[in-house]
Amino acid sequence: MAEATTNKTNNDICIPSVMKAAQQSGFGEVRDVLTLGENVSVPRQLSSKQILVRVYAAAINPVDWKILNGRLSLVTRYSFPHTPGTDVAGVVVDIGSGVTRLRICDKVYGDLTIHGGSYAEYVRGDESLFTLKPNNLTMEEAAAIPLACDTSYQALFKKASPPIGPRSKILICGGSTATGLYAIQLAKAVGAYVTATCSQRNFSLMEKLGYKITQTSVETNNDKNQLHIIDYNEKDFGEELKDQNYDIVYDCVGGEQQWISAQKILKRGGQFITIVGDDTSSIISLKTLVIAGLSILNRKFWSVFGSAHHNYIRHVLYENFQDLDDIRTEYIETRKVKPLIDTIFDWRKDGVEALYSIYDKSKSGKAQGKLILKIVDEE
Repeated sequence: MAEATTNKTNNDICIPSVMKAAQQSGFGEVRDVLTLGENVSVPRQLSSKQILVRVYAAAINPVDWKILNGRLSLVTRYSFPHTPGTDVAGVVVDIGSGVTRLRICDKVYGDLTIHGGSYAEYVRGDESLFTLKPNNLTMEEAAAIPLACDTSYQALFKKASPPIGPRSKILICGGSTATGLYAIQLAKAVGAYVTATCSQRNFSLMEKLGYKITQTSVETNNDKNQLHIIDYNEKDFGEELKDQNYDIVYDCVGGEQQWISAQKILKRGGQFITIVGDDTSSIISLKTLVIAGLSILNRKFWSVFGSAHHNYIRHVLYENFQDLDDIRTEYIETRKVKPLIDTIFDWRKDGVEALYSIYDKSKSGKAQGKLILKIVDEE
């Protein structure tokens, strides 16, 4: 931590005036716009509903490098230099006068949304963005949860109607993605029949979660550890599962082909929930917004007037600390769902190269689990 004058809270916690933090100077490639600042001011001024968190670990998500590259610049407005980072785990060191749910010294985790700030030794954010971290996870493991797990939790239990349950049949496109891995576990936890797509290279990830892989469709819930996998390099799930009446196809990959194939396997009135959409580049411009809007309207029209009534749903995560609390108590602390971590990067050892490496690996799409940035050791 940077050396500087410190201030004390009412609980005698020393907080420095400056800190180490990632500094984004604009939009572009990571090595062109990101540095590691050693003397960045700690955001000590809190509004009534804000808290100050000492960050122990943070995680990266695809949205983080898309924001950095400027792909989402139409909906992000920053004053540079800006500290990026969404997922975070740490300890509350100060609170605003109107904070009622969290206390100083609470161990918390949260999703800072597009506001960012987690790639720093301290971060300020609204109390509503945080909740108590799972007591059975390390800080690094807790940082791997918020955005990816909550996205799938909301898709399967809030957007899906009815929510998935013991009699549900669900196909997950992109089972080896972070959102896909959480979706598999959440669906299995409530007794749903699950099929997932991924490459053979990533079959081992499913085995790390404790599942027995089968490439043959066997509709039985008697063995909760059995998981039906389709290698998308070998087979099209639409042809492989044609007319098998799935309730939900949850798309974590994107591209128009997922929707085309999904219509072949969904039951009448079945739901296609995508977190990506047709355009996998995720570049937001007026043109792409118009095209996406027209595509959604077209599919909504046919979901009502078409013979199959397949419901097309574009899911975007909305922040709700209660979801993270439910995930913690119902799934994480009961050990029904766990994070998988690929690599932990440590900027204390590798400096700014740790930041470059975590962005590069995330963007490569080769990570087998979550990528974590370690800020400080747990006490």
